[in-house]
Amino acid sequence: MEHGSRTKLVTAVILAVVLGTGVMLGLVSDGSLVAPPVEEATMNDADRGRVSERRRRTPMYEQVGPTEAQGVLIDSILEGQRQHMRLLHDEFRASYDPRYQAVIQQTREAILEVFTSEQASEYRVLLQEFDESRTQRGNKGNRD
Repeated sequence: MEHGSRTKLVTAVILAVVLGTGVMLGLVSDGSLVAPPVEEATMNDADRGRVSERRRRTPMYEQVGPTEAQGVLIDSILEGQRQHMRLLHDEFRASYDPRYQAVIQQTREAILEVFTSEQASEYRVLLQEFDESRTQRGNKGNRD
């Protein structure tokens, strides 16, 4: 047997072993690579929201087994906490947004200085279109 054909034979055997190993590992796996059933794969967003709600972890306070009266008190405490968090979020946004917008504006101005006047004009048009589309969508994200 020539040296070249021997090398090809060894290469073919190694490839066959690797392929066989991959097939065996695939058969032994836990099946997580299997496609989901059709009805699960075609769920819409509303269905996914309901499924995620059902799969939510049970709150620790419920694991203790509160009485109905305790449950009512806990619910009122949680509602107060939600309101407090909303207020904190609003305060954060009021403080954060102006500074965030200032950084965005400084960045845009610095980029404009790099461009020629023609490029800067085109960049301004693109920024204006982006800002208008973001306003129409109500999207608060910002990318340049």
